Amino acid sequence: MKKDFSRRDFLKAAAAGVVSTSTLGILSGCSSGSPASAPKGTYKPGTYTATAQGMGEVTVTMTFDENTITDVVLDLANETAGIGQAAKDTLIAQILDGQSVQVDGVSGASITSKAVMKAAADCITQAGGNPVVVSPGSSGSAGTDWLGQAPEIADSEIVKTYDYEVVVIGAGTSGTFAACSAVEEGAKTVLIEKSGADFGGSGIRDTLGAIGSKQQIANKDNPDKFDVIRLMYQHSQGYGDQRLFKVWADNSGEAIDWYTERMAKHDVKVLHEVDNHDTGEKFEFYDVGHSVQWEGREYKSQFTMFLLLDDYKAKGLEVHHDTEMIKLLKDGSKVTGILAKSGDKYVRYNASKGVIVCTGGYSNNTEMLQALQPETLKMTGVNRSFPGSSGQGIKACLWAGGIMDETHASMIFDRACVKPDASGPEDAGWFWMGSQPFLKVDLKGRRFTNESGSYDHILHTAFNLLPEHTYAMIWDADYPEDIKRFESHGCSRLYPHANGTESVFPMEYIQNVMNPDLQKQGYIVQADTIEELAGKLNIPADNLKATVDRYNELYDQQKDEDFDKEPFRLSQLRTAPFYGTRQCGGYFIATMDGVKINTDMNAIDKDGNAIEGLYVAGDCSGGYFHGSYVNLLAGAAAGRSVTFGRLAGRNAARRRV
Repeated sequence: MKKDFSRRDFLKAAAAGVVSTSTLGILSGCSSGSPASAPKGTYKPGTYTATAQGMGEVTVTMTFDENTITDVVLDLANETAGIGQAAKDTLIAQILDGQSVQVDGVSGASITSKAVMKAAADCITQAGGNPVVVSPGSSGSAGTDWLGQAPEIADSEIVKTYDYEVVVIGAGTSGTFAACSAVEEGAKTVLIEKSGADFGGSGIRDTLGAIGSKQQIANKDNPDKFDVIRLMYQHSQGYGDQRLFKVWADNSGEAIDWYTERMAKHDVKVLHEVDNHDTGEKFEFYDVGHSVQWEGREYKSQFTMFLLLDDYKAKGLEVHHDTEMIKLLKDGSKVTGILAKSGDKYVRYNASKGVIVCTGGYSNNTEMLQALQPETLKMTGVNRSFPGSSGQGIKACLWAGGIMDETHASMIFDRACVKPDASGPEDAGWFWMGSQPFLKVDLKGRRFTNESGSYDHILHTAFNLLPEHTYAMIWDADYPEDIKRFESHGCSRLYPHANGTESVFPMEYIQNVMNPDLQKQGYIVQADTIEELAGKLNIPADNLKATVDRYNELYDQQKDEDFDKEPFRLSQLRTAPFYGTRQCGGYFIATMDGVKINTDMNAIDKDGNAIEGLYVAGDCSGGYFHGSYVNLLAGAAAGRSVTFGRLAGRNAARRRV
């Protein structure tokens, strides 16, 4: 087994719970108006308790007299340490002070904030107060000025000044690599991270894309870099910068080799993912993924980050937690440092060689999403992006003279499911099997697409063509063998890769934990006949039966005359019990547009000139993706992050001043 799964870790925000589009709604720094007034009227005095799903189950207990909320108790034990749990006192104070559930929330803890709001609204309803609707868009609208102005902080408010050569912002994939790289070059380096030391930061992604690694060469499975660049360029519809693609292609193998060697010292394997190229697959894919193999450890992206940071702390790296960048500091046209907030105090960090911004995207900033990616916001069912992705780093770079991509991109996969009576993606469940190419039908029971291919394309089809943007996936008792035959790629894969590298999730976890929990909650339905299944999915039985009969016919002849799906990805639906779920909206991971950079990782200004002293890497950098993610290059985004983070650290440390 690749990973020793902790049920609590996985089910906190997976199949045991739901995260809805409204998760995105309450974010500190995003709300442009005052909180809604508290529901007034006569309460039934007493104490009431309700639960809602945040990262895990959140429990809210509220006490009322006839006219006021007198006490609030929050149980956030299942929330992320250092983020959701740390928001407890602030959220209690906001509810009591405002006598309202429409709180501002806590920066970085939007999922927890929204869950508290939802459960608190339930308590108010139980107490006889006016029903409260927690709306998904309460943080702003597309017309709002999401960028705003850089805050003005008087020197007298700055309590401490630090002097470094390189300052790295954000302990995620790119930030960790940048900080370690700068230290290797001999630079006095600090990594600052707004989350607490217990959480540590978003960590390093599981699957990292590269070309030219030692393993790829040894496996004789090293793609031609220009074939990969062409696929990336085509997928970006020409908006991607081929110069940046080539920088990744030329340097990613070295970055992966560096990571592999350092993890090996801790008995952690990073292995190339080799897939079967003899299946007759019609969609272009290349084996660029490299993934961490977890032996007897809980699956946490922070694990390898802590290993690297501990190694480099011994070499002089400093890490400051609970410290959030407020803005960049400049001397003329040069970036010279940052202004940050540590607790409730302002601090200055001088950076004589450079600041590297690695703060991630804006997937937890509703205001930015409404302005820049309203379609993504509408199609989000489960938001599993990192809590700190607030867009603050992007804003800081723009205030300092940088420019942002004019087109936008997100990583959102077809792995959310809803209950049969749902009319949208709200209250969706996390459905990892959703990317498997089983039969998928519209709400009239008709097949509408080739189910093979890229993870997000079917989401776009559904939102453009289907009523209620919803479709249903159908499978039968033989689904484990079907999935093995499907040979899916990247993180959707549920069996080991052709060379034995383990999948992100094993099939046993899907069978024994995730799907049974989704079934208990009513997301997945089971039936002995197709007609019975149709009834449980609220789909016309005659239509679904005819579609299934046709699909079985296509399977028997091993030729998809309707949509040309590859024969090995067809499946028969003949063995009871039959299963189905509705899919609406997606599993949202990250935004991938950001600040434009050059091939040295410098942010550029409106004239295309490098902003001296400012480097940007990871999901807050731009010039790379457009519209959707190139799913069939496993780890393409995280591979960019590790490669560009490593280059940014090196370039900043080598800068002559």
